[in-house]
Amino acid sequence: MAYSNDDTFPCIVGEVGSHSTKLGFAGEDYPRSYFRSTTAIHRDAKHKSDPRKVKRSYDFFSRPLDHTGDDDGNWEVSNPVDATTGLIFQGMNNNVHYSSSLSNGHDGVGSGTDTETEKPSSSMNANEEIDDAEVKDASSPNESSSGSQSSDNGIIPGECFTHFSSHLAHGYESALCTDAASTPLMLIEKSYNPPPIRQKMMEIVFEEHNVPATFFARDAVCACYAVGRTTGTVADVGHAGTVVTPVYDGFVETKGILRSPVGGAMMGEMTLQHLDGLYKTKKSRMKLKSPVDYIMPLYQVNAEGMMARREPFHSLARLDLARLCKEDGTGAGVAGYGYAALSDLEGDAAQKEPSDMYHQYANAPKATYKLPDGTTIDISQTKRFDVGELMFGKGGKSAQTREDATRRAKKRLDAITTSGGDLADNEDVESNAIAHMEEIARRKRNARGLGENDKKKLSFQASHEKLVNACIPYLSTTIGEFTASSLPSMICESAFKCDRDQQSQLLGNTVLCGGGACLATSVMSTSTGVNDGNAMPERLRRECEAIIHAHTPGWRVKVSSPGISERAICSWLGASILGSLGTFHEMWITKAEYEEHGASIINRKCP
Repeated sequence: MAYSNDDTFPCIVGEVGSHSTKLGFAGEDYPRSYFRSTTAIHRDAKHKSDPRKVKRSYDFFSRPLDHTGDDDGNWEVSNPVDATTGLIFQGMNNNVHYSSSLSNGHDGVGSGTDTETEKPSSSMNANEEIDDAEVKDASSPNESSSGSQSSDNGIIPGECFTHFSSHLAHGYESALCTDAASTPLMLIEKSYNPPPIRQKMMEIVFEEHNVPATFFARDAVCACYAVGRTTGTVADVGHAGTVVTPVYDGFVETKGILRSPVGGAMMGEMTLQHLDGLYKTKKSRMKLKSPVDYIMPLYQVNAEGMMARREPFHSLARLDLARLCKEDGTGAGVAGYGYAALSDLEGDAAQKEPSDMYHQYANAPKATYKLPDGTTIDISQTKRFDVGELMFGKGGKSAQTREDATRRAKKRLDAITTSGGDLADNEDVESNAIAHMEEIARRKRNARGLGENDKKKLSFQASHEKLVNACIPYLSTTIGEFTASSLPSMICESAFKCDRDQQSQLLGNTVLCGGGACLATSVMSTSTGVNDGNAMPERLRRECEAIIHAHTPGWRVKVSSPGISERAICSWLGASILGSLGTFHEMWITKAEYEEHGASIINRKCP
């Protein structure tokens, strides 16, 4: 049975990412509901361990948190996407606590008052003590015996799925003004999403939102559709990291997926480090009257008197300031082919004679940026390009930073995969866990006569351990290999992991997307209102060809990418195109099919 899709009832396209959640109607050019995935939550002391009984504020950057009296300490922030796995998955502490991976000094991290001064940063490399502490914070998925109990470190099993459901409900209510029960939903998911997570998400969509039909589309495939391709290597530079995925004839080649922890968040941290250094230098030279040695976010500037910093809101507000600086074109950029950061030059070159291209940019005019407190600072071109070199640098500090971040990410992932113990080596763990999930779904479908509260309670008490154990084989094998390589090397390595007859087509149709890829070339062009969004695709093309021509001179690389204003929503645009096709109605998974076959039907109809 196919679902009828016409102009009267268009489908809704939704995507829950690590930075933002997007929902809109298929066939449109931009999502109608666009908000941050990181949300503020207020835990009542009486129901602190129950993720269903929390108050949320989805826009705490522009609106003050709604708190009274001494309840301020109960406000936290959370994100439905796990920072380590990149999935809607509660494998470890999912509360958003950003810590600087670039320095051990002050970066808006750590509790304290704003009268504290900045601690000098001795190195951009994180030490082993910080790494070990991060791994100790990783939660064991088996620590909690029920969904209503939280572990010692504040983790609540299943909370990420509750946030995922709340984000969809908020998108429906905020801008779409559409009843979920009357409109089919196309959901964009990660290309490496394992079957247990997919089935859990489908269960939420049908059971809690009661949609009439749904379809799960891979984000890399949708990115190819956005640029008119069905085959290509998709480089998605997101907020939490970068994922390179090969797509051939509309299907994801999972064996070629590569991941890197370098993304928009890490580039934002480096931008903050540069801004803090420039602000501290100007404060010392101009004798500015400021109690702090770092740039203050807007909430501190507007506060009556000086208010104490509260983590992690302070770090998030500073990262949002760095994002605005990057989008303005003054915080980060991409230099031309052949550029190398001064810190990446080897030997005595960095001390005596920098490269010609570095010397050229070092003498270029500086850009002026106005901070929230009214102070203006001058940012050099080399400072901007050093941020972009995190993606392209082949050696020196850029490569070392990537290696340190990759090492920490692997440790956190190993902490998750080993927490299942011997279950991870059991060949039957996946089938047993999926069978258990299907049994829970059947029990829920048979409980139609129960009240609404009883059904929610039954869903919340479903064993989270089974779901985590079912994902462990995928987390350790097919989720995508972590690598510390540069972005051009990741693209070439990803294509070379596929079959020989596919490699030329994959490299000949490279797709660049993601909010972290929205970098311009020069400040002078952006100051005149012309943002050269082709700088990063052109740099990527030339460096990929330089790698490939070392052994295959005849191959050519073509990098396709939407404009810089649409690059961050490239996957959503591709899904919007797919959902507007007249023949797409044959692909829907209807509510009747779900009730007949269970959630496992997604593995057959949504490959």
